[in-house]
Amino acid sequence: MNGDHIDPRISWTVAHMQRHLAEPMAITDLATRINLSPSRFRALFTAQTGVGPAQYLQWLRLRRARLLLERTFLSVKEVMGLVGYNDPSHFARDFRRLHGGSPTSFRARGLVSTNGEANDSSVDPPTLKRIRPPRARDPGVRHA
Repeated sequence: MNGDHIDPRISWTVAHMQRHLAEPMAITDLATRINLSPSRFRALFTAQTGVGPAQYLQWLRLRRARLLLERTFLSVKEVMGLVGYNDPSHFARDFRRLHGGSPTSFRARGLVSTNGEANDSSVDPPTLKRIRPPRARDPGVRHA
């Protein structure tokens, strides 16, 4: 497989994930939609993005949650529902693990950093070529 070639099935899957964050998504259902076996789908998705589909979906949800907390007046509970989480403690734990702070702390920070510049590091939706979710061993990932 050419490293520069992006499989259209994976591009479609990522776009589908982005459009339907609030909905439950099973990896087997996603694989069926693009006519692949679940194991082949996972392998292809991982080869294209660097992480498995479940981890990528979680990353998308948490990045969108951060954006909504920083840019809207929605409550944390409303944001949690919009990005597909049902359990507040699970959401807070995952959010803290990825972003290094609680959802309410990001609400308080808003879009302006201490130096007055826009804090939009999470604004751009991930694309297969530009942004990849952090891997667990990346130094930029904070662990609880």
